[in-house]
Amino acid sequence: MVGLDKVLTGMKNAGRAAFRTREYAALLGKKAYAALVLHRLCKKGELSLVRRGWWAFPNAMPEAIASEISKPCYVSFHSAIALHGLTAQAAREVQVAVARNAKKYGVLGTPVREYRVKAGAFNGFSAKEGMLLASPEKAFADCLSVPRACPQAILVEASKGIDLARAKKMLASKAALKRMERVVKIAGQERT
Repeated sequence: MVGLDKVLTGMKNAGRAAFRTREYAALLGKKAYAALVLHRLCKKGELSLVRRGWWAFPNAMPEAIASEISKPCYVSFHSAIALHGLTAQAAREVQVAVARNAKKYGVLGTPVREYRVKAGAFNGFSAKEGMLLASPEKAFADCLSVPRACPQAILVEASKGIDLARAKKMLASKAALKRMERVVKIAGQERT
């Protein structure tokens, strides 16, 4: 009977949400046998085939799986704002920031979209639940720097729960600063 072996248990205990077939095969030392074991575990429901060559543990968050697939990256934009509880609106896709050319793909039926950020702006995140997650201020600043990543209504809602001075320091351009001023003005009008 096939179950999670020491290698897979070690990956799971290390906080990995997803892994490649070739990673498992290298750690196991038996390339042909590795694929067979993974497919058997998938049939038993102990693993999920995310996409060709990628496997995930049950109950892994799509954000954590996307973080493994898109490495090096961090979860940001609307996805991070929602994970921090700063909006009631759930993100329709997992959004991650990368320092290379961006792409789109899916994870367990959830769309994933990468957004390219400058390598110098690749900061302001911390490890949480098997992924790198942008701080609320960093996610807000990223949304302002990439306008199509998050609707303005979400930014207005989120602006009430973040340190705006800290977010302002993370902005990458004058255009992002102008967008922030507009969002803050709208949020101020809603409070009165």
